[in-house]
Amino acid sequence: MDAPLILGWQLDPVLLGGLLTLALVYTLVVGPLRSRLAPDTPFPRGRAVWFYSGIGLMFLVEGSPLHDLAERYLLSAHMVQHLSVSYLVAPMLIWGTPGWAFRPLLLNRVVRPLARILTRPLIAFFGFSLLFSLWHLPTIYDGALQNSSLHHFEHLLFLAISLLLWWPLMSPLPELPRPSYLLQLVYLFALPIAQLPVFGAVTFSDHPLYATYAAAAPVLGLTALADQILGGVFMKAIGLFVFGIPFAVIFFRWYRLENSDRMRRAPQA
Repeated sequence: MDAPLILGWQLDPVLLGGLLTLALVYTLVVGPLRSRLAPDTPFPRGRAVWFYSGIGLMFLVEGSPLHDLAERYLLSAHMVQHLSVSYLVAPMLIWGTPGWAFRPLLLNRVVRPLARILTRPLIAFFGFSLLFSLWHLPTIYDGALQNSSLHHFEHLLFLAISLLLWWPLMSPLPELPRPSYLLQLVYLFALPIAQLPVFGAVTFSDHPLYATYAAAAPVLGLTALADQILGGVFMKAIGLFVFGIPFAVIFFRWYRLENSDRMRRAPQA
């Protein structure tokens, strides 16, 4: 028999403080400080909508009843939560921030040397892949589920590493540039491959890996093992879809560029 759900909204200070701080910094940069950072530049209304929508989505993912469902009952719900942070919120925040707004944050004398290292594709790739793998170790995973503040902190940390993940594909700064189209394609092709060990462990295990979910009563008719398999399927299917779209877009951009270059170099009849 399914368990009675005990779900509520989260007003955790770590979550609210982190999101409000992020929103405040953005508002100051594109608002009062815009006249100093980018004189005569209009308020980036369209990008601001994307940024604030990303903040709102982050709160819905972390603060809505989905959080309790993910923390107490279902790995598959946690996977939806986790993938939303990594694959939706992070690119929305980058897209919502004008390049000139990144400059004082990333190109100042103190941060720039570190930013040049962390935004390199190889560092972003291994940083995200390593944290993704460590996150799913049963000891770490169950430990976070027992403490909501720690759970929110880990998701904020995951948001940070996800921003690095998307930077090589979305960078608006020539000082911290995107790699070539070919390297971007290799990057996107390799990311799902790096997740295969975690996907295999979660999806094909013959027993529940996480004590929290194993001890929970069934929800939505799912046993702990069936829920775990569903979570693994979400992980791989959503990842392939999310990485596949930019792969196709970048491939056709590269194709058009190469085709245009060949036509310019071709001798005129």
